[in-house]
Amino acid sequence: MNYTKIIENVLNKSNKLIINSYNYQRQKELGKGAFGDNQYQIDIVAEEAISSFIREYIPNCSIISEESGISHGKSNEPIILIDPLDGSLNAVKKIPFFSSAIAIAQGENFSDIIAAGVSNILTGDIYLANKNQSTKNNKLIKPSKITELNLASIGIDLNIRSNNAIKSYKNMQSIFQKTKSQRILGSAILENVFVATGNLDAYIAPSKQLRTFDCLPSIFIAKSSGAYVKFLENNKKINLFSKNRVSYILASTKKLGNAILKEIF
Repeated sequence: MNYTKIIENVLNKSNKLIINSYNYQRQKELGKGAFGDNQYQIDIVAEEAISSFIREYIPNCSIISEESGISHGKSNEPIILIDPLDGSLNAVKKIPFFSSAIAIAQGENFSDIIAAGVSNILTGDIYLANKNQSTKNNKLIKPSKITELNLASIGIDLNIRSNNAIKSYKNMQSIFQKTKSQRILGSAILENVFVATGNLDAYIAPSKQLRTFDCLPSIFIAKSSGAYVKFLENNKKINLFSKNRVSYILASTKKLGNAILKEIF
């Protein structure tokens, strides 16, 4: 089964429905999703579209999704990790930077992911990866070759919502001073794939605020493109079903990643 082709088809079909909601629906806040985040009408549209299209191809899969939570399928079928709409607040505020992400795994851990895809919804760009390569609109992509902090443009997850987050960002001052430029764009999914293409040289999420669906599909794409990834968790395995949040450094090169790591710890 060609899983990257399935992901591409699902993202293309769901994009049309998400854009229609973005253009024509009033985005009322509907409460909280399964993992406690604010939920809007456009989130529901994206969730229902992607989940239903995925089940057309893989009907007995298990699905882990931001909005509806965990839906268990047959034990021998793939596990599908979905972020239907990353950057919901951007979409609601009409900031044109939000995305959808899908990963397909043959086991419960990040290391078991075999294919992933990301859609930049408004541009229509589709990023896909298997374990061997990554593409943007079916053309191979590679990260930049930047190795030095003073030449690096970086993205940062900068939502300070906990004491742990506040503590983490006290260690970020030297990164702000030493890197060439910093961006906070509001969709970790897209910022991660921007590392895969060289638009950004690194993305830093130091404070355990992102969940598995918020980042793992696009980290897989970046890693398959040749980027360096360092998870900052104590445990070696990142479980797809875990409700624990993830912290990591994603960089164009290992040397740059280690330089970032040295500054923040």
